[in-house]
Amino acid sequence: MRLSGPARAAVIALFLLCFFLASAAFAQELVLSEAEKAFLEQHKVIRMGVDPSFVPFEFIDSDGGYKGIAAEYVRIMEGKLGVRFEAAKGLTWPEAYSKALEGDLDVLPSISQTPERERYFLFSRPYYNFKRVIVTRTSQTDINDIEDLYGKTVAVQRNSSHHSYLIGHPAINLSLYDSVETALTSVANGTETAFVGNLATTHFLIKSTGLTNLKFVAFEAEKQLSLHFAVRKDWPELVSVLDKTLASITQEERLAINAKWIDLGTETDYGPLIRNLLIAGSAVFLILLVSLCWVWILKREAARRVKIQEDLEKAKLEAEAANNVKSGFMARMSHEVRTPLNAINGMAYLLKKSELAPTQKMYVDRIIQSSNTMLSIINDILDFSKIEAGKVELEHIAFNIDNVLQNVIDIVSYKIEEQRIGFSLTKDPRLPNFFFGDSRRIEQILINLINNAAKFTESGTISFDVRMKARKASTCLLLFTIEDTGIGMTEEQANRLFEPFSQGDASINRRFGGTGLGLAIVKNLLDMMGGEIQVYSSEGRGTTFIIQVELEVDAANEEEHRKRISSSYFRNIKTLVLEKTGANMNLIDSYLSSFGMECEITTSEASARSMLETANDKFSKPFDLLIIDYETPEEKAFSFVDKMRVNPRIVKMPAVILLLPMMREDLFDRTEEHGIEMAVGKPVIQSVLFNAIQEIFKLKAVSSVGGESQDKKEQVAEEEMKTSLGTILVVEDNKTNQLIAKSLLEQEGFSIILADDGEKGVAAFREHFGEIRLVLMDLHMPVLNGYDASLRIKETAPAVPIIALTADVVDGVREKCEQHGITDYISKPFDPEGFVRKVVETVGARPLNVPKEKGILDRAMGLRFMGNNEALYKTVLSEYARENGTLVRDLAALVEAGQYDDAAKMVHKVKSSSGSIGATALHETARDLQRALEDSDGEKIRELHGTFSRQMETLLAEIGTDL
Repeated sequence: MRLSGPARAAVIALFLLCFFLASAAFAQELVLSEAEKAFLEQHKVIRMGVDPSFVPFEFIDSDGGYKGIAAEYVRIMEGKLGVRFEAAKGLTWPEAYSKALEGDLDVLPSISQTPERERYFLFSRPYYNFKRVIVTRTSQTDINDIEDLYGKTVAVQRNSSHHSYLIGHPAINLSLYDSVETALTSVANGTETAFVGNLATTHFLIKSTGLTNLKFVAFEAEKQLSLHFAVRKDWPELVSVLDKTLASITQEERLAINAKWIDLGTETDYGPLIRNLLIAGSAVFLILLVSLCWVWILKREAARRVKIQEDLEKAKLEAEAANNVKSGFMARMSHEVRTPLNAINGMAYLLKKSELAPTQKMYVDRIIQSSNTMLSIINDILDFSKIEAGKVELEHIAFNIDNVLQNVIDIVSYKIEEQRIGFSLTKDPRLPNFFFGDSRRIEQILINLINNAAKFTESGTISFDVRMKARKASTCLLLFTIEDTGIGMTEEQANRLFEPFSQGDASINRRFGGTGLGLAIVKNLLDMMGGEIQVYSSEGRGTTFIIQVELEVDAANEEEHRKRISSSYFRNIKTLVLEKTGANMNLIDSYLSSFGMECEITTSEASARSMLETANDKFSKPFDLLIIDYETPEEKAFSFVDKMRVNPRIVKMPAVILLLPMMREDLFDRTEEHGIEMAVGKPVIQSVLFNAIQEIFKLKAVSSVGGESQDKKEQVAEEEMKTSLGTILVVEDNKTNQLIAKSLLEQEGFSIILADDGEKGVAAFREHFGEIRLVLMDLHMPVLNGYDASLRIKETAPAVPIIALTADVVDGVREKCEQHGITDYISKPFDPEGFVRKVVETVGARPLNVPKEKGILDRAMGLRFMGNNEALYKTVLSEYARENGTLVRDLAALVEAGQYDDAAKMVHKVKSSSGSIGATALHETARDLQRALEDSDGEKIRELHGTFSRQMETLLAEIGTDL
């Protein structure tokens, strides 16, 4: 290792400073006492223990001579004292140190003073100071101080002062060496992380051994480091003699010693240079002999490289051609798959809107969900640009976690039923329902994991647990646990679990099938989300997957949801649960508790019968709701419910929610004939149960008010208001897609003209020029494609918008559409509702199946909030009107004066009370207005204040009419 010029000067200055600090300003005259002289007479030979490799302080050279700084001081002392210091040879430093401890040696001439050593030796005054350093490889950048060594293993010379020093740092692990040179070599070759020693010795050895990949790191040690003579405990006279002798050494003598041994930068070791010059000379002679051969070889190499370059260019062209072929194949494959998938989606949507039995509706829902899942898979596999770029974009949109769970269960239920295994779901009732994130990717992760569990579970059950691990500010840490009782796996298999195309072994693939991609996709998606996945498995005993994902809570929707489920109306619903499974009992109990409902639970149908009979108004209030598991009664639930209806001792038959087994959609059709109000599939989802309860008692609330239901009135109003919104030209060669587009748009009030190819489409447009408000154009058609047809239509009518219908997902489609005058495009398969919305927005028409603006006050909702107590509801309405009679005028004065804080408080007060009486639209406007006032957003305040005032005046008028 070479020191730079400034670094070399700094090191020399440092050592000269250490030297001057160690020496006195002036040497003292050597005057010995009589006792000291007598001691020296008795001990003419003093035995020394030396470190044979402590260069440059002391060492034994190749001739067996004692050399170094300490040796120079010893020679001066021999001349001044008339005694001989004899170095014991053939010993390592640990051996010499041990013999000194045993008293076989008298003096250790080059040693540091430590508290531990003071127990065994007497020490002279210091005669030399030195710097302790850390030595690491030049590539090591994370070690800059002694604390950086904590938790690491560090090399150090055994029984040295550095050894004692590092013992005082128990967080550092020590690797002991007898030789400094061996320790430095271990650091250089990477065996050790670092070495701690003195600068002079390490620098000397680094230069002499050519360890050029090492560097020094200086740090502040606890004490100044010095060299002393250590003397056996029973020779205090010798210590006194040594101190006086050291004091008598002149400054010139000290400088001469220092210049000889510690000139770190001025003396260069020319040995390696001379060796290199000799080798170079020999090499030059050989190079002259073979130079002609080299010229020939270089010419051959040049020719070979030209050939390689030509081959590379050819390979590049072939790769580009193959890439283009692959791109074309991916585009065609995408188009061919998406087109029939669009037909499946569209037909299922139209079928769902027709009159269907409950079981048929369930089947249609499964078709739509499975179709959407298939579309997701196709999007992942066939989107060529994303595959090539290795990226998938995550969405950040609001979603309901219960919808995610429901979709997952709907998709995996077929596989679970096929395996004939059990499945249970547990959801933490404290978990928020509304989040921001990519719900489709979360569904994909959970479906992959549960399907994987089902595939490898031939008997037993799968448990799916969803809970909140932690919540901080606006985020929640969600914990999804999927546990199965399947075949499990070995530790080796678990370690390879998330590798693409990897399965346990070949037998796994033959027995269970699969690509081995599912879990790799899961891991990749979780990494993108910042989540984690852990797997615990034991062969033959099942597997547990634990997923952690942090999601942002959708605070606005969550607040509204919590208000809904905390309604006082739910607290008045007396509920009885008949369920035989303990896990389901606890789950339903927790759900009902989160709704603010109290329930009584039993596992016995006899007990349930007795409880229904005794709840007869004499002893207790009759039950409003019975939640019953289909399989709990011995004769199944239908028979039990029928018997309860004809039981004369039951004064009031409660509404019934039936919990049906997974994949028993056939039972849905039978609920109506047995008078069962609602059926819910297992496993039970919290929001599904809530919606079922709300639906049952909402219908009763509406009917109790009297007259025709609001929904019916709105339906009649819609039919009365339907008129044609204009004509749309659909140019599409696929008859199924024509039918879907025509049916969807005609339901919205549009007139439709169909054309089978681009040429017919242009002709139809010219024939009906002036009537057509929008053109829907397929891009790939016979005779004339959609791009060229669009150009011809634009030549005739530049202002008419054109929307492309395409199954292409390759890059460049949007740009090509813009070049041909196409306004926008919709990817196939399209979401029917999104398709209609896009058409309506483009045409600028109001969608017909949005009902006319209703009144501000929803009386049915308000009644539910009051427990269907109409007298109480009217009292609350009267008080509301009295309190807010002058609100519009008062608020206008505050807004006009710019007193936004006071205005926000006024709006906040009326916001919650408006929601409680059923004035939902006013509640939402008040919420937005309050936010605008708090933000002092003048433009929004003006817009929302007018809306708020009109709604409040309308509401007060409606309340006045009712009262």
